[in-house]
Amino acid sequence: MTASEPEQGIVRPRILVGADGSEDGLRAVRYATREALAGDAEVWIVHAVDEAAPITGLWDLVSSRDVLLRAGEAIIAEATSIVADLGLPAERVVAEVVIGRPSDVLTELSGKARLLVVGRRSLSGLERMFVGSTSVTAAVRAQCPVIVISAASTPHQTGGLRTVAVAVSTWPVHQSALEWGVREAALRKAHLRVVHVVPETIGVEGAQFVAAATAGLEEQLAPLRAKHPATSAEVEVLLGDPVASLIGVSKTVDLLILGVHHHHAVLGGSVRAVIAHAHCPVGLVRES
Repeated sequence: MTASEPEQGIVRPRILVGADGSEDGLRAVRYATREALAGDAEVWIVHAVDEAAPITGLWDLVSSRDVLLRAGEAIIAEATSIVADLGLPAERVVAEVVIGRPSDVLTELSGKARLLVVGRRSLSGLERMFVGSTSVTAAVRAQCPVIVISAASTPHQTGGLRTVAVAVSTWPVHQSALEWGVREAALRKAHLRVVHVVPETIGVEGAQFVAAATAGLEEQLAPLRAKHPATSAEVEVLLGDPVASLIGVSKTVDLLILGVHHHHAVLGGSVRAVIAHAHCPVGLVRES
């Protein structure tokens, strides 16, 4: 099902968003729409119907493909209504109900998108360390950058802080994350914080290490500063626990970007912990 077709002769980048009818999914739709408005892009709303998912209890009553598809179309209709209310023209909205496992569908379609936005359902206790399977799987397998957002942790509209942070290592430098952070800050007309966290256990040579790390990151940032001279940027080397430090940073920025090395089949525990506890949307980009 397609809600509308793109304007004839105009090719815009697409922001892919997964819609599942949940509050987190709707939050993702709103976020994707604002990104599209800011970047002259299309929103590509997809609801995946997983026929292979176990169906028990009351769901036995709606197990047929036709009923599941109709339910998906209702979810799409709600999502497209939200997009229209936010002011994105109908010709810049594409919406589909697709048969397949959500993480697989989004992973495949991400190859045709500039950005993928997914909602993360907020859980409690130990479950929070194993954030929603769809968002995690899509984040590690997507062929484009991913933004994970939760309606519970970020109920308000983001952007008011006018600051983007990108967390990077000094070697190898998370170059893709750094480049995305600069572009995103330029698009938002926001300030950029380039953050590197050094464990406090580094000892008496900590000050020298911090100075060397700062100089190295400034060198990496220099060509990007030249390319985006109107975007203010600063390098921060923090001492402390990496997860706790980045969660602290997330309280003061509109978006926190992390680099993920492409050879990892799963997200590392530190990245998963930051996603689970962050106070802002988290962007993930695969490093080469």
